[in-house]
Amino acid sequence: MSIEGGSVIRRLSVRDVDVFRRIRLEALSHEPLSFASVFGDWVHLSDRDWRQHLDQPVFVAFLSGQPVGMMGLRFERARKMAHRARLVSVYVRKSERGTGIAADLLHEVTEHARNHGVLQLEPVNAENSAAIRFYERHGFVEVGRIPNGFLGHDTEHDELVMVLRLK
Repeated sequence: MSIEGGSVIRRLSVRDVDVFRRIRLEALSHEPLSFASVFGDWVHLSDRDWRQHLDQPVFVAFLSGQPVGMMGLRFERARKMAHRARLVSVYVRKSERGTGIAADLLHEVTEHARNHGVLQLEPVNAENSAAIRFYERHGFVEVGRIPNGFLGHDTEHDELVMVLRLK
């Protein structure tokens, strides 16, 4: 999908493993507090492991041919939970924030989820205030917190649970 301003969003395939590796490692190194994973967990993955992560959808925003943002989905596999999916690996390069790229990524991911029978999206680790405001602007509501849901960097963080109902 092309977006105003010359950017393009597309779902990655296993042939895009190098693009995925580059944007994921950038995200983990530039925003270490924003993810449950850490750079060290990913930097030494084999090509096979990287490709396996692309078994579930990952959408990337490209600007002038370069990846500048990403957003993935993790579908629940259990039959009674198959109506739910989690937003994962949400990242937009700092220089591109506020340009609408995150909203465009969310739109693509939401449409993909809806087309696959998902009725509810749940972001992971919406802990910073900018991320929370972004999700709220796009219809997500807080439904609870998991105390000490994330441990790291010598701190404990509650995991904010947010939901967007798709109908």
